[in-house]
This record gives sequence, structure tokens and C-alpha cells, in this order.
Amino acid sequence: MTERPTSVPGPRIRGFRGMMRAVAAAIRLVWRASRREFLIVVAMDVLQAVGIFVLVIQVQKVLSSLIGSDNGASAPALASNLIIFISANIVIVLAEAVIANRRTMLGERTSIYACGEVIGVVSQAELDDFDNSRFHDRLQRASASAQHRPIQMVSSLTLVMQALFTVISLWIALSTIQPVIAVCVLAVIFPVWIGGTRGGEQYYEFVKETTSSDRGRSYLYVLLTTRDPAKEVRAYNLADHLATTWRDSMNERLRLLGAMLRRRLRSSMISSLGSNAVIALVAGGLILLTHYHVLSLAQTATLAGILLVLSQKLMEAISATNAFFESAPLIADLDEFLALGPKLRGRHDGVPAPAQFSRIELDGLGFTYQDAERPAVRDVSLRIEAGQVVALVGENGSGKTTLAKLLAGLYTPQTGAVRVDGVDLRDIDTEAWRNSVAVLFQDFIKYAMPAADNIRLGAVEREPGPDDIHQAARAAGADGFLSALPEGYDTMLSPQFGDGQDLSLGQWQRVALARAFFRSAPVVVLDEPSAALDARAERALFDSVRELYRNRTVLLISHRFSTVRTADHIVVLEQGRIVEQGNHASLMAAGGLYAELFSIQASGFLDDEDVEAVIGDGIADEPVQMSTNPL
Repeated sequence: MTERPTSVPGPRIRGFRGMMRAVAAAIRLVWRASRREFLIVVAMDVLQAVGIFVLVIQVQKVLSSLIGSDNGASAPALASNLIIFISANIVIVLAEAVIANRRTMLGERTSIYACGEVIGVVSQAELDDFDNSRFHDRLQRASASAQHRPIQMVSSLTLVMQALFTVISLWIALSTIQPVIAVCVLAVIFPVWIGGTRGGEQYYEFVKETTSSDRGRSYLYVLLTTRDPAKEVRAYNLADHLATTWRDSMNERLRLLGAMLRRRLRSSMISSLGSNAVIALVAGGLILLTHYHVLSLAQTATLAGILLVLSQKLMEAISATNAFFESAPLIADLDEFLALGPKLRGRHDGVPAPAQFSRIELDGLGFTYQDAERPAVRDVSLRIEAGQVVALVGENGSGKTTLAKLLAGLYTPQTGAVRVDGVDLRDIDTEAWRNSVAVLFQDFIKYAMPAADNIRLGAVEREPGPDDIHQAARAAGADGFLSALPEGYDTMLSPQFGDGQDLSLGQWQRVALARAFFRSAPVVVLDEPSAALDARAERALFDSVRELYRNRTVLLISHRFSTVRTADHIVVLEQGRIVEQGNHASLMAAGGLYAELFSIQASGFLDDEDVEAVIGDGIADEPVQMSTNPL
């Protein structure tokens, strides 16, 4: 099986090059999210750094003027230096205010952009991507990073830039006064870089190691705190057991977190102690230079002030650098996940889907789910004529739903092909083909939206006419109970929001049917469409299938043989293979698997003599009432 791009593990952030790629990815993400805000912040950082440089230079000049005033130095020169000094202070304060203001907006824009890009990538992923645990791990990290990391990263990035530009300006000022000391100060870069990058690597490795278990804990938390699982959790008294499992998992996470934090503490100590040791050595050198009169009193005072500010900024830089290098690898991981988008989109391109077709051919189809022991579908060949109602029957696990998903373009066959009028489905634009298929799955979604929106989701690209939604609801038998809701079709179908209303399972299934009816598609796939309907509603639905789907091709999946007997063609599947096919009469006459399963269901309502009579006659003139219980 060819490995999909979404199943490749995330990047490894190792060494100088790996960290530089992570830094570049972080800056690239912020740039894409909001260039204007980013440029404003960078410009203010530079302006602030220039202000600090001017401030330092003016300190030396003011000190020189004050010392020289005893020797008759000019008072206007001192006043001028003081004015420039005050102006530089004002510039620094204003720049800091703008940075703080824009940093918040930049973080929000980056977060929104990143979340939107994650959604874009996931929407291009196929169903078999969601069957892969590696994809879920990468998606978990990307989603968490997109929601939380951009703001933290932007904040730390701007602080790093502020500290960096400030340190550069101080270093330039230092160079103009005493180049030797300036060169010595450069040594401070190494402990800060080593400590910060190692801490970032260690945190990223911890996140990668715990991603899968984090997903498990999140799942347990959902089971314990959301509405749908609540009834079973309480019916089986599972709350204490699930909560204990969640706590045990959290304690294991805390153990791993503690081990990682101890390693990070050592890295942080390298940054802090190493940088302070460099500053201490430089300060010692300053004392020696002053002692031997290499520096003037004004120069010494200025350099001492620079080293004091530099020491303070280094502490800020270390904190910001640690936070930034913690985020950068995760942002690089997010950036690589977002880079999957173009690769996934390329898999969807193709020729337009035909508006009308005469036949669909399944030729030697084979498909195996990831990590499955046997194929779900193997060597399936079938011809479906346009306008036919074709039923798929068989026991659980026989491959019925998988075959329907292959036909709908939701999975790509690993062997064989689906052809529409001779054109391989792989060569047809995926989105266009899916617009040609209306699917009702057995595990349909109950959208927490107004009733009208629940139906309209069947074809969001189309603007419904005044009666289109009501017409679809009437076809599905849903108009009566939807119209009776407190706000009719505008009623929210979820008690979790406002004054929303819930529906019974059977009513929900009719809403899902209405959604499929609303989608005007030439191919219709109905997967157990009557599973939650009562006998009368089920009979009414299938009596009207041909009328509702006139001139459309219908693929019907059902365990209920009373619903499939009127299909044009019945396909019997067993362990992923077609073992029988034909109409009801011919399959009953053959006495194979179909006849056996039919008789098992019929026996629930008929005695043995009646069952034998039904099988012997092939098909009765009137439909035989049979059990509504699935196999």
C-alpha cells in the first residue's frame, strides 16, 4: 500500500540547521498571517533599538559635558544633549506602546490564519487518512499549535526581536567606545543559543511522545463530559472507571513532563549562568581598563551603564528565547502539516464529472483498511445501468458499506477501478463526482443547527427556492413534525443551544433522508435508510423510492430483505466478494445465501410451511411482512 503524505511522521528538529528551519517556519507563518502588523512591530522594534543607541551615546556625552563643565564646558551643549536624551526616551516609550498594542492583534491574526489553514488541509484529506493513527497524531499537534502557539510565539518573537535589536544597538554603542570589550561580549551568544535551542528540542520531543496518549485522554474527557455518551456512561455506571483511567493517564503525563522539565532546567542553567559569567568577565576587564587609564571616567561610566542594561536585556532575552524556541519546533511541525495542502489538492484534480451517464462499472475492485487482517472488498466486478435500483445485501462485515464508499469516491480502490461510461473515477475531479452523489449513511450526523439548515446542508452550493426545503422534508415524511416545532423550520435541533429541541432517532433519520432528497444528484446511496423507522414509515418510504428517485441510479444497502426485494438487481456479498446476484425471484429459486437469509428473517413472522411456500414460489404477488430486526 502506497504511503500517503498525511501518514508521514512530523519533522525532527535537531541541531543548528533544524532549529533555523523551525525559526524560519515561525517567521514565515507570522508573515503570511499579517504582513502589515508584522512590519509595524518590526519597525517599532528597530525604532526602539535606535532610541536606545541614541540614549547610550547621549549618556556618554552628558557625562562628558558634566565633567567638562568644571573646566568651562559649554552649557548650551549640555542642554542640547539633555534634550536629545529626553527625546530618545520618549521614542522608546512610544515604540513600546505600539508594539504591545499590535502584538495582541498580530497574535490573534496568526492564530486565526493557522486554524483556517489546518481546516483547509483536513478538508482535503481522504477517509483513509482518518484511518491512520499517525495522521491523527499530526492533526492533534497541528490543531493545538494553531489554536494556542501562534499567540505565544508572536509574543515571544516580538520580545526576542526587541531584545535582539536592543542588544545589537548596545553592542554598536559599545564598539564605538571600546571595540575589545564589544568583541568579548559576543561570547554571550553561545550559552543563550545552546540553552534555548536544547530546551526547545526537549519540549518538542516530549510533545511528540505524548501526542497519542493526549488524544486518548481527550477522548475519555469527551466521554465523561458530553451529552451523547452520557446515557450509556450512567446506565453502566462507567463514570468512576473512566475517570480513574483518565487520572492514571494524566499521572503518567506528569511523570514524563517532570523528566522533561528537569532536562530543560539544565539547559536553562546553561543560558543563565553562562551568559552571566561572560558579563562578569567583561565587567572585570572594564575594571582593569579603567585601572590602567585606558578609559576615561565618562567612558567607564557609560560602559558600566551599557553592561548593566545589557545584563538586564540578556535576562529578558533568555526568557523570551526559551519561550520562542519552545514554540518554534511546534510551529515548524504545523508548517509542514500545512504544506500537505497542495499535495492533497493535486489528488483531487481531474476531468469534470458527467452530468448524465449510461452505466457505472466496478471492475475487479479490491480495498483493505489500514492495519486490517483481510480485505474489506476483493475482486468485485459489477455493472450498474443508469436509473437502476441496485441493492447490496449480506451479513455484517461483508463489505456492503465499503463498496458504497468506493462508488461514492470516498475511498480509492487499491486494485481495480470504478468507471463511469468507461472513464476511471481516479481521472474525474473528486469534488465534482461527489456533487453527483447523494449519500445517506447509517451513522448520519445530527447537526446542532436549525431544521431548515439541517436539510439545506445536502446541497449548500445551491440557493433553495421558496418550497424546496419543505418539499424535501415532505418526501422524507419529516414535514409534519418539523412544522409542529415551536419555531417550525427555524427551530434549533439541539437542546445544548438556547431553546433548541431534540428529535427521536426515527425523526432524525427522516431529517437525514430529507437532506439526501434535497441534493439533486444522479446517483443516490442509501445505507440502511430505514434502520430507525417504524414498519409503516419504512413501507411508505420504499413504496415511494422509485417515484422519489425517478431517473436516478440508486444503490440501496439494507439488512431488511423486505426492503430490497423490489430492487431491479440484488447483489449478495460475503467476506468482501460477490457470491450471488440477480432479482428476488431468481435468487430465491437458486436457494443460495440470499434465500437462506431471507428465510431466516421470514421465519420470525411465518411458520415453516409458509416460509417453504414463499421460497418455492420464488416471489409472492404481495410483499410478505417480515421482521424489522436487522441480522
